[in-house]
Amino acid sequence: MLTKTRQKEILKLLENRGSVTLQELKDHLNTSESTIRRDLNTLDAQGKLVKVFGGAVAADNMSIRDEQVSRREEKNLEEKRLIARYAASLIQDDDFVYLDAGTTTGCMLDYISDTTTAVFVTNAPSHAQKLARKGMEVILIGGRLKQSTEAVVGEEACRQIEKFNFSLGFLGSNGVSERSGFSTPDQDEAMVKKRAIERIHRCFVLCDHTKFYKVSPISFAKLEDAVVLTDSAPQGNFQEMPNIVEISEDE
Repeated sequence: MLTKTRQKEILKLLENRGSVTLQELKDHLNTSESTIRRDLNTLDAQGKLVKVFGGAVAADNMSIRDEQVSRREEKNLEEKRLIARYAASLIQDDDFVYLDAGTTTGCMLDYISDTTTAVFVTNAPSHAQKLARKGMEVILIGGRLKQSTEAVVGEEACRQIEKFNFSLGFLGSNGVSERSGFSTPDQDEAMVKKRAIERIHRCFVLCDHTKFYKVSPISFAKLEDAVVLTDSAPQGNFQEMPNIVEISEDE
């Protein structure tokens, strides 16, 4: 098989599967491991895939637009609930908590204890309403309401966040990438997230496994700026990062 043909076949497998092992490529292409390694090195250098220990994963996928909240709420719901339950368990009575808009942070509301004396600040009106109904003290950030994500954004929101010092914070992210860090499609929303992270002492980003290796147009933080809580840690170099916490059903 010609080199170009073989490399096209590798990329086709990655497009369908998201990741492949060396053994799978050897069996599929009926060629030697050394040849496969050379192909992976070439494709990695071209940015067409990401070479990892024992195989390769698809290169970062670009996510340009936000989906409506109503469409995202039911996606990967069990994974979101798993992450949200663990995240909520980290909140202590004396915490001053920032809660970002988003469907995974929204799932946390079902698991936050009704008896907690923690104080919450959020840029999500729906989160604020649910917390208030549970009898909790909550501060709603003011500014422009973004329709698609139901998040309050803009300069006024940023100015308000800059006044606070949060002991704990939970944010969402559209993409998580080694190269691009945490990213989101909207510049105004990215700025609010960036300001919040700067004011949070212990920061957590909640993301299910589908967010890894995805990139949105605006990066708002580096991977080392927060602890990532996920249902399933990805393969490759991500596994070597101590700030990625994979949550099991027992936790």
